[in-house]
Amino acid sequence: MVWDIFSVGAVQPEVYYCKDRKEIREKNLKRHLELLDFLVPYWSSLVGAPCRLVVFPEFALHGIPQKADGSWNGVAIDIPGEETELLGEKAKELNIYIASHGWTEHPDFSGRPFSVAFLIEPDGKVILKHHKVVTTKIAEAGDTAPGDAYDWFVEKFGDGLDAFFPVADTELGKMGFIICGEGQYPEISRGLMMNGAEILIRPNAWVEPYMTEPQDLMALCSRFNAFANMCYLVESNWAYYYGADYQGPKGWGAGRSQIIDYTGRILTRSYAPGETGVAAEINIQSLRSYREQCGFGARMVYMPMHIFRKVYETEIWPKNSLLKKKESGDIKMWEALRREVIKRRRDIYTPPKRT
Repeated sequence: MVWDIFSVGAVQPEVYYCKDRKEIREKNLKRHLELLDFLVPYWSSLVGAPCRLVVFPEFALHGIPQKADGSWNGVAIDIPGEETELLGEKAKELNIYIASHGWTEHPDFSGRPFSVAFLIEPDGKVILKHHKVVTTKIAEAGDTAPGDAYDWFVEKFGDGLDAFFPVADTELGKMGFIICGEGQYPEISRGLMMNGAEILIRPNAWVEPYMTEPQDLMALCSRFNAFANMCYLVESNWAYYYGADYQGPKGWGAGRSQIIDYTGRILTRSYAPGETGVAAEINIQSLRSYREQCGFGARMVYMPMHIFRKVYETEIWPKNSLLKKKESGDIKMWEALRREVIKRRRDIYTPPKRT
């Protein structure tokens, strides 16, 4: 059965730092299952279309798994594993797709976890995994991007669109992930679109002042990604975050989860800072018709790829930076590498005048 009209929801849960996998189940996962039981039937009734897809934010399961210096604290999940199995049971029970996120360690590349978003289908199985292509080194120094272990990654997963921009073809449409800061790189959503994506799923862990006016960069980035690629976008941001020894305001990284249509319009958005959720209707056939009939805004079909590829005939960030290391990076290491890149690319970075 192909679903033309259905509703999708973004859960905005409180997130707790976890020091082990037992705490993942007790602090975060248990509450996620409770929220699904409440929100899915509520959204289906409220929107007037069955809720078929639910999205959780970045770090939803274990919080930010880092030590004070930004290195990895050793907490990760298996995908698939115990946590995804529990979510899978709920997916079967409610007949929904569930999207979430976690850090995972590959046995043949130990000590250097990857940031991975995953999609569970209604039969309870993980059908899509997206390794975060661009990681924000200053904020998530402990994880590994595919480019940090490029040779290993390509040997294991391949070197095509499916390796770096995987898309799942489902009864709801074709879905792919943009994880948090990846939304600042138009290449991510464009890679997904080129691989057929119609629904972009964005698990987020954004903080102020980026979520509210006058900046509101989270919405700015997401609306552009949806508009430029003619995709729906479902974005979940965390509510209050309770980190290890965190002394800051609990609302510092809270809220503004939203759902955006393929023209860049915000269909619904949360203005509550704490635990909540939002939902909206999706009409996948309307999107497909718009892509073919909208001549003025048909941005994809007009792309001169023979010209665009010239932008990328150069190197900025180096590859394989973690390939020969046995453990994840820390903030100091990545900052030193960032300064090296700036110094090497003075054709881009003109030094400011010093007074």
